[in-house]
Amino acid sequence: MVTFRNVVVFTNNELDILSADDNYREYVCEGGANTVFANVHPDDQHLLYEMVETLSHQTEASLCFRVCNRKGEYCWVNANCSRNLEDDGDSIRIELRDLTNLEDGVKAVEIDYLTGLLNKKAITDYAKGLCAPDGKRGIVNLCIIDIDNFKYINDTYGHAYGDKILREVASIIQEVLGSAGKAGRIGGDEMMMLIENVSDKGDLRFFLKGIRERVEATHIDQNGYPMVTVSMGVGIFPDYVQSYDELFNLADRMLYRAKNRGKNRYVIYNPEIHGPIVDGQLDETAMTVSRATAIDKTKLVLTGMEGLLYADTESVSSILMKIAATYDLDEVYVFYKDINRSFYGHRRVSDSGNDAEKRVYKIVDSVSDIAYVMESGLLSRFNSNGVLVIDSPGIVLREFPKALDFFEKNGIKHAFLYRMISAPFDGYIAMYNTRELSRKFPQPDITDLTYLSKMMEIALKSR
Repeated sequence: MVTFRNVVVFTNNELDILSADDNYREYVCEGGANTVFANVHPDDQHLLYEMVETLSHQTEASLCFRVCNRKGEYCWVNANCSRNLEDDGDSIRIELRDLTNLEDGVKAVEIDYLTGLLNKKAITDYAKGLCAPDGKRGIVNLCIIDIDNFKYINDTYGHAYGDKILREVASIIQEVLGSAGKAGRIGGDEMMMLIENVSDKGDLRFFLKGIRERVEATHIDQNGYPMVTVSMGVGIFPDYVQSYDELFNLADRMLYRAKNRGKNRYVIYNPEIHGPIVDGQLDETAMTVSRATAIDKTKLVLTGMEGLLYADTESVSSILMKIAATYDLDEVYVFYKDINRSFYGHRRVSDSGNDAEKRVYKIVDSVSDIAYVMESGLLSRFNSNGVLVIDSPGIVLREFPKALDFFEKNGIKHAFLYRMISAPFDGYIAMYNTRELSRKFPQPDITDLTYLSKMMEIALKSR
């Protein structure tokens, strides 16, 4: 089925026309043709074949291509395609919108015809208008979206496949965003999304999580891992910045952090985690340094549960820093999929204050690996809760030379390890003490850290 604005045409998998509205016949050049290809530009016909393939494993698809109209002119159209559920999915519904006569004040010249999103100039001008001094100055969440490893996708599968991925991602962005804002392609595999008047972080994550999860579900390899993912960075206006340039730069820095932390994730700017804005710019010196204060352990468990699981106001990174401060730890890390590189990691470098309950800890971002857990037999040492406590590395690890060597080289005296089995790709949480005078983990702390680790695992799975 093909629709030109309010016109619907049904096709089979070979894209032969099963039925067509009179308006369709009047719109296209070859109104009596039995196949849609009679009116589609030769260079764009492969896109329709790819659309049929896409609908074999998902319910909807979106694409743009050129159609020859009654005047003999090729016009760009945007197509929303789906299986016709009324006849057991044996026919296809393709709803087309003529991009030469757009509604909502959008002109054809403003469209990126590969993706159907606004082009770079149009989305940039729109964003600048939202941030203008004389604008309405409502909340603007600017999100930069980048397809992970896109060069590898193009080099491995070809540019036609890369274009297909771009269209799929753009379609997902449009469907999730709906009427809450606008989106555009700003270059290559990079897109910009503007979510307007959404101030609640939980509501904002609804959009970001929806895009991330839908993209990673589009192409799965034989091992169950997503082949296509996106990273997203978000800045917020006017809460933290006062101009478009400042907002874009902030979102770009958050995208960098998302990429650097392992990709397939979103990072929303938070001054407590990412550092302050000074003269409109993120303080690069303070960006990797955070300050955490030790709090009551019971309070941390309760507030951590609330922030991670219910209110969705706490990031895994901030919880890790609070754990390090509260339980007097030197290093804390979270790993998954690639255990050779942590995607969350913090290391304590100093502390100040005489009162233990009010002591402030200076903590920096850090990177580690946990490949030693794969040494033969070590995984069997984790208990039924997925926990392994190592208070005497020389004794506990004497049968595991690789692990013992890692502990000795890194000066680790005590370790709490938690194995995640429900987070994406599984993974581990590692907490270390490296000081000679550090004490063993008491049982109440082990219980607390087990609870907190489980909460982080659940949060990682749902975000």
